[in-house]
Amino acid sequence: MENKSFEITGTGLKLIAVITMFIDHIGAGLLEVWLTSNASVISQELYGKVFLVDAVLRSIGRMAFPIYCYMLVEGFIHTRNLKKYALRLLTIAVISEVPFDYLFRRSFFDLNYNNVLWTLLLGLGVLYAYSLIDDLDINVYAIYACRILVMFAGMGIAYFAHLDYKMAGVTCISVMYYLNGPTKKQRLLSFGMGVLMLTLMSSVLEVFAFLMLIPVSCYYGKRGADSVALRRFFYLFYPAHIILLGLVAFVLKI
Repeated sequence: MENKSFEITGTGLKLIAVITMFIDHIGAGLLEVWLTSNASVISQELYGKVFLVDAVLRSIGRMAFPIYCYMLVEGFIHTRNLKKYALRLLTIAVISEVPFDYLFRRSFFDLNYNNVLWTLLLGLGVLYAYSLIDDLDINVYAIYACRILVMFAGMGIAYFAHLDYKMAGVTCISVMYYLNGPTKKQRLLSFGMGVLMLTLMSSVLEVFAFLMLIPVSCYYGKRGADSVALRRFFYLFYPAHIILLGLVAFVLKI
């Protein structure tokens, strides 16, 4: 029996994700753009200080995406209505795209960089395809081959559609899905290997996400506090915080 002297629920993990994501986007959407725009007119000392603050914010922010990937896997496994789940992701992805483009590219429409909700939605589609493959009456080697083809197809879509995290995001979700399980060891292996894929395929900064193994070690599969209002908060926080930071950038002319 697992020791549950301290427990973090799915709601707790999501709260960590929204906080660290908000911190990350302050760096990416405000400080980095300001540095790029003012590099030639500010002192080297000021540039170094702002760069250091940005590096700290972005490092903290590395913890958010793996949590979203892991909770997507958990959501896929436990959801009672996959169609509604996918529709919610699609809705938020569409709502978020224009504010996302403005905050990170200062453009209202940029097809070269698309928000992370599209990545999660694609990941959900890949997981659904995996579940269909696993139900096929074919030999194990054919199943493995089909899984690999689906994963590479998902990676290709993410790459050519310029989704946030691109191929690394799909790989992370896939690895977490196949290694996940009911025991603490399986959960930690699932999350840790997902983070490793991000570190190898996306950025060395993703190594900071390994710190999330600490709260994940205290997660035992419980959903935690739940209500319609709380669910709406977690879905709407993404576009809301991007719009807020975009307004700050506009007002401050960053």
